[in-house]
Amino acid sequence: MSKIRRTVLVASTAIGLADIAQPAFAAPAAETAAAAEEAPVGEIIVTANKRSESISKVGASVAAFDTTLLDKRNIVRLDELAKAVPNLALAPSTHGTPVFTLRGIGFNSDSLGVYPAVSLSLDQAPMPFPVLAGHSLYDLERVEVLKGPQGTLFGQNSTGGAINFVAAKPTKELQAGFNLDYGRFNEVHGTMYISGPVSETVGMRLAVDAMHRDDWQYNFTRKDSNGEQNYIAARLITDWQASDKLKFELNLNGSVDRSDPQALQIIASLPSNPAAPTPEELNAPLAPRDLRAANWSNSGRRGVGTQSDTESARPRGNRKLFQAFLRADYNVTDDVALTSITTYNHLKQNMAFDLDGSQYELVDNPRGDGTISDFNQELRLSNASAPGAKFRWTVGANYNHSKVDELQIITYGANSLSNAGTNFIHESNVQNRGRMDNYAAFANGEYDLTDQLTFKAGIRYTSSKNKNRMCGSDTTGDQQLSSLFRLLGNLLGGKDIPIGPGDCISLNAQNLPGDPINITLKEDNVSWRAGLDFKPNSTTLLYANISRGYKAGAFPVITGATQEVFTPAKQESVTSYEAGVKTRLMNNAISLSGAVFYQDYRDKQIQGTVNTALFGLLQRLDNVPKSHIFGVEAEVTIRPTAGLTLSGSMSYLKTKVDEYSGITVFGDQRNFAGSRLPFAPSWSLVGDIDYRVPTSAGGEVFVGAGINYRTYQDAYIAGSQLQIPDNGVNRWIDRTAFRIEGYALVDARIGYVFPGEKLTVSAWGKNVFNTFNVQNKISYNNIITQATGMPATYGVSLKVRFK
Repeated sequence: MSKIRRTVLVASTAIGLADIAQPAFAAPAAETAAAAEEAPVGEIIVTANKRSESISKVGASVAAFDTTLLDKRNIVRLDELAKAVPNLALAPSTHGTPVFTLRGIGFNSDSLGVYPAVSLSLDQAPMPFPVLAGHSLYDLERVEVLKGPQGTLFGQNSTGGAINFVAAKPTKELQAGFNLDYGRFNEVHGTMYISGPVSETVGMRLAVDAMHRDDWQYNFTRKDSNGEQNYIAARLITDWQASDKLKFELNLNGSVDRSDPQALQIIASLPSNPAAPTPEELNAPLAPRDLRAANWSNSGRRGVGTQSDTESARPRGNRKLFQAFLRADYNVTDDVALTSITTYNHLKQNMAFDLDGSQYELVDNPRGDGTISDFNQELRLSNASAPGAKFRWTVGANYNHSKVDELQIITYGANSLSNAGTNFIHESNVQNRGRMDNYAAFANGEYDLTDQLTFKAGIRYTSSKNKNRMCGSDTTGDQQLSSLFRLLGNLLGGKDIPIGPGDCISLNAQNLPGDPINITLKEDNVSWRAGLDFKPNSTTLLYANISRGYKAGAFPVITGATQEVFTPAKQESVTSYEAGVKTRLMNNAISLSGAVFYQDYRDKQIQGTVNTALFGLLQRLDNVPKSHIFGVEAEVTIRPTAGLTLSGSMSYLKTKVDEYSGITVFGDQRNFAGSRLPFAPSWSLVGDIDYRVPTSAGGEVFVGAGINYRTYQDAYIAGSQLQIPDNGVNRWIDRTAFRIEGYALVDARIGYVFPGEKLTVSAWGKNVFNTFNVQNKISYNNIITQATGMPATYGVSLKVRFK
């Protein structure tokens, strides 16, 4: 590893020491400005092809939000971004890691070190794990959502798509500003920036984002509350124009987040041992239909008999993040640029999660600790920004090394799996250590066959190695779990293996405990794309693409009685066929785009189920051999008169499992062929209206509203078909527990922009009708919980700009 990093430093230094007495090249900021001048009024400039161009000229499906649009719709959180894009879903997980699904393609895993199906990056610097992007949505130029398999141009491989956050850059003149919001639950949210030149060649921009909000959830069984939010994030960008042909950009990010994790709502109790359920399993109160209602443990459980006391699983959070991105652009010739992007991410967390949504210790997670250290280096050579080039190409290579360590302590003393037959076990320690290395080489090209017809193609080879060490252990004072597995080793393996605190307990192939699980998953793949762009006139683009993308395999982080349950899921792939159109009508008063696509989905990674005997039904990783997705998307923006903008987008999805047989969340073997994929509503609609009226004093009054509508979806494969078994002791609110009902959420805003556009005041509301909406439903051992969306929130905002 150190040798590779030295090589990277040598490469970066070589760029910096190269001859600098050459003509200037188009820096990214200048390139963006030039593209903006050519774009129609109101169109967003994107870098989907790693060069700046109007979104209407990109032959692919892209959703984009510039800073103006983000401000208008008051989009400040990742879940709000997801609601603004049809076919994009963000499901909260049990362990506070965001789960993105795009066009029905996603991976609902709550582990820290699992690669997502939708990749994320900031200024093209990859953030390979979703938790790293938690505080990226502030002081941005724009956000780009690229749909379909990615890999030949953007960072890591992905099967669903990519989200790229583009930070606002240092300005040529001194500028400063801040946004200050005050809202329901005593929410105070502020973002500020200051930007400008430090010298003739150096510019800097500092941005800070911070929020405090009081508890928004109430406990429906006692007087208690949860959900306080406290975080601060900062970003410092330094641009150095070292010469006419050499430019550096250093981006430093950091955040400290001590917000409470959202408490879950328990909606079903399924005793692990129906023949001998515990009083807690029979009497845990189920949650009312209220977005704010929840329940959680307030303290640990006092041990019964010889059991040790356990720690409290009251929801608490503490995440610290540091990121550093160094980009160097060097003009090799007038038309060819060499780019180096060096990335470092580091995260540390100490969390606690109440997994069962009750005041009892049915299944809790009083410690969810972990660290991520990630290094990435990309080198690429390109003429993609050369003006007038008939053949535009990019070639490059990428190296990524990640270290992920995760510790979970799971407690279950009030669960009926803790009984005399299991030696009254009540706590398990789960440790996972991953070391991942990825090497990739890629090439992409576009060739203008005629003035109207362009052929494009790309290819990427990736080789990955994931070394994983897993160990379930007993660190309690009573050592009852260790004693049980020592006995099992004697009975099943015929050998006495002493087990001490922290020693691994899972039985190996010889039914003996004591050994950690060491597995190395080696995979390689070739992702690719090809397509045609046809421009029949200056306002219309027709395109057709075929592409294939991959998502790397993954390991589970679970408690297991035997080592066989820790088998990783292998890599998945998607082959996508897409055709689309983008056009402008009536002198750009109407912008219209649409796409139709078919995706052949192989070896989809899912959270399956395994019956671990001692620990009951637990989640494990599995692969769905074959499934497919058909979809249609359309987006329209209409400006019928001055000041009025109407925008709407819709999507239709039809997903189907073609081949898969496995165990349901209730422990039954089932053929899932014909079932829908999770988090893929058939219809998604997003609409927005914005009306602005200038005043005689030179100001502007504005009013707007938005709606987000989604039909029902499943949280698990076949979720709408699975019913909770009626065995006399199971209890539920809805027997079809894994169907997420559809909803329509309405936001509204009104405000005034003072003359000169330096001061704006507004009032806003989100989910103004307090519509009940569920974002995820989760099966965990003997309970089923759900995570709701936010209730109605409202507030006022002040926006100030100094120029």
